[in-house]
Amino acid sequence: MKIDWVAEMFRALRDCGEDISIVYGQDDGSSAHAEPRWFELQHDQYDGLSGLRELLRQQGLHVEKLPELRGDPFTFFRGLRGFFSILSAVKIRRQQWKTEFDWLRKVSFLPPNQRVAWRIFTEEQTRKIVAAAKAAGVTVNTNLLSHLDTAVAAELIPPGASRRWMIPVNLRGAVIKESELPPHMSFWGVDLEGKVSAGQIQASINRHKESGSHWGMWVMLQIGKLLGTEGMRKDIRKREKQGHGATGMFSNLGVWNIPGAGPWFFCPAITRVYPIGAGCITMNGRMALTMQLHDALCRDFQTSQALLAAWSQACLQEPVGSSAGADAGSMGRVANG
Repeated sequence: MKIDWVAEMFRALRDCGEDISIVYGQDDGSSAHAEPRWFELQHDQYDGLSGLRELLRQQGLHVEKLPELRGDPFTFFRGLRGFFSILSAVKIRRQQWKTEFDWLRKVSFLPPNQRVAWRIFTEEQTRKIVAAAKAAGVTVNTNLLSHLDTAVAAELIPPGASRRWMIPVNLRGAVIKESELPPHMSFWGVDLEGKVSAGQIQASINRHKESGSHWGMWVMLQIGKLLGTEGMRKDIRKREKQGHGATGMFSNLGVWNIPGAGPWFFCPAITRVYPIGAGCITMNGRMALTMQLHDALCRDFQTSQALLAAWSQACLQEPVGSSAGADAGSMGRVANG
């Protein structure tokens, strides 16, 4: 049977002790303290987009065709150019942290409500966030990443230390598989140093697009066949022993308009190599943000909650600690898990 090497990467991570579940939540909005419905799907079987569609379809909701990558077909030369553009990025990189990072700490596999902090904004707040990005001359995704990086750097990263954010790239339409369900994805590794503006982050992302680094990373994942399944696992363990790691994963599933779906949120899987997970989705006009931290960071759930609060308040340009965020009726659904 032909091996899907992107899916195999996630299976290898699971075999190395990681929790590769993508987390979703559906909020019925019945009260400010009501528990959402939680769902977990394994990343070797789904990516964020296909997993959400599957969950919606199980509820009998109609979902159009999943988003596709347009105007960016894979070619040998584009793949080769992208491959050379990421060679420096695949070298051993050691992320600096303010406190201990325990590479040997086992994953606790806690239920989602004990590790994923989430917030759903109102439609008015969502429009405000979109307008702020437009006013800054950047995409919504870039503006969100800018505020996320600022919040994380202040809490978890030593002053002056660099950060690397992994950004999933949807390859559907350009990469064809037997089924739409398995992960159709690659990544950009966005490197940031010092205090950076949203415009600078946008310029960096534009360079990734132009160089085709997502195709280079996809080619790199296909090279897994040269390592073999066991070799892939040995490589993961070797890199962990060498302290190789990024800052985190930021994934935005985009804008969905599904009548009857209600508010949803989503959080990407995390590993020791990218121990911070931050997610975004906009469902029926309401944006939602999430945050979770890997056990290796040796931080408690309250840290995830505080980071989410700082991130979401920055997106709304609210002062951190303001009382406004406590009013779910006027400020949107705010949750600690």
